[in-house]
Amino acid sequence: MTTAYAYLRVSGDAQADRGVPIAGQREAVQAHADAHGLHIVRWFVDEARPGSDDHRDAFQEMMRLAHVTPSPVTAILLWSWSRFSRDQNDAHYWKASLRRHGVEIRDVSGETPVVEGFEYVLESLIHWRDEQRLHEISRDARRGQQALVQRGYVPSGCRPPRGYRVEIEEIEVEGRRRKVRRWVPDPQTWPLVERAWQMRLQGRSYRDILRECPGLYRSPNCLTTFFGNPIYKGELRFGGAIIEVEAVVTPEEWAQVNRNRGKRESGAYARRQGGTYLLTGLLRCGRCGRALVGHRTSGARRGDGYEREPWEGDRCPGRRNDSCDLPFVTGHAIERAVIEALLDDVLRPEYLAQCLEDLLAAQEAERPALKARVEALGRQIGAVDDAIERLLVAIEAGGDAEPLVARLRGRQAERDGLGAQLEEARERLDGHQRDLPDLDALRRELEEGLAHGGIPERRALLRQYVAEVVVDGPGEARVSYRLPF
Repeated sequence: MTTAYAYLRVSGDAQADRGVPIAGQREAVQAHADAHGLHIVRWFVDEARPGSDDHRDAFQEMMRLAHVTPSPVTAILLWSWSRFSRDQNDAHYWKASLRRHGVEIRDVSGETPVVEGFEYVLESLIHWRDEQRLHEISRDARRGQQALVQRGYVPSGCRPPRGYRVEIEEIEVEGRRRKVRRWVPDPQTWPLVERAWQMRLQGRSYRDILRECPGLYRSPNCLTTFFGNPIYKGELRFGGAIIEVEAVVTPEEWAQVNRNRGKRESGAYARRQGGTYLLTGLLRCGRCGRALVGHRTSGARRGDGYEREPWEGDRCPGRRNDSCDLPFVTGHAIERAVIEALLDDVLRPEYLAQCLEDLLAAQEAERPALKARVEALGRQIGAVDDAIERLLVAIEAGGDAEPLVARLRGRQAERDGLGAQLEEARERLDGHQRDLPDLDALRRELEEGLAHGGIPERRALLRQYVAEVVVDGPGEARVSYRLPF
């Protein structure tokens, strides 16, 4: 008898309940084999595995065995083409590869019309239909979310911000009773939120707001996000739509508070931008760890005729309360020393070549761990993809769509995060081979920029190479450089 493999798959229990479970598929496949004189030598079963990709254990094992030369079977039996794959590219790739090895794939459901000469075209249309069905499920879920948004409901189960709480309502949607969410003022925290906004409109500081609004937040950093949230002017953004909620302040008041967001108006920042030192913001005290601050004295003539020269430099803030004894540092002297060391000692071919060799050696030692991380992330992504597939199947089956959609969005966000981590790990794994940069061009660019640029341009250029300068005492400093590769 002609030998064959049999492949069975369901995405989950919901699909098995409403469609053809594994037992039903097995019975139909066996009946087809008996009717056509085929002997099934092995059954391959993937339960609770989606067909959106080929990351299925039983499927991969079947492909490995079927590609042995010569192949141990001449056919693979399926209940339907959707059991094989719902991705067009995967379906066409594996089918073409199997046919090159003399293995025929048969679906026993009879969904493919028999038209001699057009079998491949008809199969392609079925694969396209199966893939489009997945896209339709996703579009339907998004369309349902947008319909709720237009009616003022929040289609997500996420936690509302300070001042709001979730209020559950029951409404009828397309003939079904559904529980939906609104975000409404929370009687316990709403007065705190109103008080905080009024204080901010009066110009009060974050520290004052936290002191007079106990229970709002603990850290001033939280208030930065709090005052930047457009929900407090009555706009809850969901995708490209806006859900209207009760506002705490008017749009004009919200704009007044947020007018200068993104601008750094502190005195320290203004002084750094207007300073005349190239190392401003890079100097740190080696004795107490504080950032050094600029200090300037003006020239003057004393009563006895002595003329005092103006002095510019940096000092440790700890000198004000005698908690640090670092002497004053002359600014321009240390600048010259850092630049000379950068040009003469750091940007030397032999030094950078050794640094590059050490870097590549460290990366090569890290390579096994990176490979393991790439594989682990791939497995995690496969598991999340399976979960997404099961959620899509559950939504399609008519389950309680709202919590399922919330879980689907969470899984999709998790998938995006894992994908970004995987891309980063692969870049690190593939980016080990590096070439030494053109040192002459780097030196020319640095020297020309330092000679002719303005203070901000020269400072930005120097920061490309200098990470930090730790001052230990008069004439003593440790410089941390950024290598140009």
